[in-house]
Amino acid sequence: MRPSGLRNSLNFRLTAFLILLLCFLLYHFSGSAEKGVRNLILFKPRSTHLSQNQELIQVLRRASMSDRTVILTMVDESSASPGSILDILLESFKSGEGTKRLLNHLVIVSIDPQAFEYCRSLHPHCIHPSTFPHSFALKRQSSASPDHNVFTWTRNDVLLQVIQLGYNIIFTDADVLWLRSPLINFNPVYELTISCNFLSDGQQGGYLHDGGIFFLKANAIAFEFLKYWKLTKIVYPGSPAVESFCTTIMERQDIVDAYGFRVKHVNATYFGGFCQINKDILKEAYAIHANCCEDLTSKVHDLRIVLNDWIHFRKRVSGDNASDKMALRWPQKCSKGKYTSKESHKRDSKRGEKKQKLLQDFRESRVEQKLDAQMNK
Repeated sequence: MRPSGLRNSLNFRLTAFLILLLCFLLYHFSGSAEKGVRNLILFKPRSTHLSQNQELIQVLRRASMSDRTVILTMVDESSASPGSILDILLESFKSGEGTKRLLNHLVIVSIDPQAFEYCRSLHPHCIHPSTFPHSFALKRQSSASPDHNVFTWTRNDVLLQVIQLGYNIIFTDADVLWLRSPLINFNPVYELTISCNFLSDGQQGGYLHDGGIFFLKANAIAFEFLKYWKLTKIVYPGSPAVESFCTTIMERQDIVDAYGFRVKHVNATYFGGFCQINKDILKEAYAIHANCCEDLTSKVHDLRIVLNDWIHFRKRVSGDNASDKMALRWPQKCSKGKYTSKESHKRDSKRGEKKQKLLQDFRESRVEQKLDAQMNK
């Protein structure tokens, strides 16, 4: 009987050991699966954090192009309601040249629950605000007095997480009309592809304005540079660099070089806007940004006119009137006001000449020159 009892005891211990080993392996595998995703939400339980990241990962996976690129935009309740900016953005995708197929790669990040519910009624790829609770809590606290700076930093937190998950990003502001597919302008060799425009307010001299669309490559260089940019909010409070990619790159050229952050600058003609109207904009531009317009109602009004003119323009081009001139009817409610384009500022002020040279040097930055030199070796 003793051998039988000993055998049963050994079997029991072996079974218990195997159960413990299985539990350990399952726990270890679960931790490894999420190893690439950092715990940015320290006050949330781990299980909740993982479920939020899993939701983000699933949406990105469904919307991703074959090269792991997604198109991102952000909306809140004011820009995601019937007849809003979001409606016009989606309509422009459906009406553009080669843009309709890109709709399936568009991920809409909702800043509040109201925007999320409206987004879901229109589009399959919507992100709930609970996915970024810390960032969007800051946005809600400032909702009484909307601040572009707060929106920018909320966006940057989103960029950091998406880049960390290994997805390239084409970010578009919601108040941008997509006329043509802009993919031809984006070179994956560079960490950043962006259009920068110089604007003058007539009093403070002027500033660099991001063009409304940019491409961000998912790699360690881009991730570390974004973390540095986030740090500038603390180190340089009140600096215009905390709001603008373009200003950050220009003012921190030494940091750009140190990180090896490569930048390709797209001609502002291709990513146009209300600040830089020219008679051939519908023929040349890939996108039109409702910049130089601070009133949301005015943006919706004028963007609707642009969209209607664009649809009419495409019909003319496809017919026998391709060579006919088409007068621009916008902006109407949006106005340049105190802002002037770099060309007008150059004519009106000697300071404009200095700023124009600064912008030219910026566009021909050492980063791009070094890259071209290496590619030609």
